[in-house]
Amino acid sequence: MPSSDANLQNLAPAVVLRRIEHTYRSGTRALAPVDLDLEHGELVSIIGPSGCGKSTLLRIVAGLEQASGGRIERHIASGGREATAFVFQQPTLLPWCTVEANVRLPLDLSEVLRADADRRASDALGLVGLQEFAGALPHELSGGMQMRTSIARALVTTPSLLLMDEPFGALDELTRSRLDRELLALRAARGFTVLFVTHSLQEAVFLSDRVLVMTPRPGHISAELRVDEQYPRDDAFRLSPRFAELCMQLSGMLIAVGATP
Repeated sequence: MPSSDANLQNLAPAVVLRRIEHTYRSGTRALAPVDLDLEHGELVSIIGPSGCGKSTLLRIVAGLEQASGGRIERHIASGGREATAFVFQQPTLLPWCTVEANVRLPLDLSEVLRADADRRASDALGLVGLQEFAGALPHELSGGMQMRTSIARALVTTPSLLLMDEPFGALDELTRSRLDRELLALRAARGFTVLFVTHSLQEAVFLSDRVLVMTPRPGHISAELRVDEQYPRDDAFRLSPRFAELCMQLSGMLIAVGATP
């Protein structure tokens, strides 16, 4: 008998990584052994120097890359089926398709009935505040709105696990801060688990239950910062002494592994 979502959450973490390693065909060793338990409903950020294997690790969790060694277990379910969604660094929208069609794309590829797909796409656009732009083309949107469209496309599949690879890195600080807040609101509403790659200490501290620090290549997790602050978090948290203290602790962890914050 298939396990329910509740039973899965009682049995095991959402994702378990054990001794994950990766070496590219060129001989470049991207990841040294990595161990990680990602609990259901957590938002965990990964931070580290450029080229340390953060994105590689994320792609391995997504199943987009095959690890050279180790094992991975995924204990995630949505509506009785496993569901993982990936948000890339760039929105990667189809320029000839409307916003609604871009969001609906995963459902079209899965041959979901059109009426159901249209309803779910509309609901996803409502979650990110873009319903009135459903008929627009990507070039008519700002950078932040394009990224919201990409997030809506990920959410349209109702994922239990959301993987995000520096999704807001190319945006201005005001837009980035707003999308950080919106991401937390979406997680509170939907209850999904998030693994989030970023280069920003401030973003990692603001968003996360835990921040994992990776070493230079071959990357492995060398330190962990627990952010023991209640949600919801707002701009008052960003301005608080506790936020500054946590950012300083994370900066020290990065310096210890030879990275420049």
